[in-house]
Amino acid sequence: MRRRLLILGLLLIGVTAAAFATDFAVIVHSTNPVRATTLADLGKIFKGKTHTWPTDRNITIVLRDPDSPGMKFVIEKILGVTFEEGKAILNDPSRKITAPVVFVSSDEEVIKIVESSPGAIGVVDVYNITSGVKVIKIDDKQPFDPGYSLKGH
Repeated sequence: MRRRLLILGLLLIGVTAAAFATDFAVIVHSTNPVRATTLADLGKIFKGKTHTWPTDRNITIVLRDPDSPGMKFVIEKILGVTFEEGKAILNDPSRKITAPVVFVSSDEEVIKIVESSPGAIGVVDVYNITSGVKVIKIDDKQPFDPGYSLKGH
């Protein structure tokens, strides 16, 4: 009985660790002509310094709640700042005019909004991607490519 509990405990630890070792993908509306960007340019979008696509369509950022699992990694990696600084940047009220940020509770909601909003960009777990959105390359790499920037730890 003790051995079973030990094995169950180790399995739960492994599942919990796996839940936070997520690989993320940057998604856009399927009609968005952008196929790739750099991590630096993605950071400019997230900081509100770039607020339109090359087609002049306004950008809306769609993310899971910043306190949800994995988002700390995404925010720090894309913005290149601490988590708290990143949350302040994303929650800045002046962004409503430039590149607004919409926070939702799940990847499914991120995908639903990006699918229905041609100017939207989102970040989701790669295993939740659907055919209704397009994954863009970051620094010429797709998720699962060696050296991909948003590979979870």
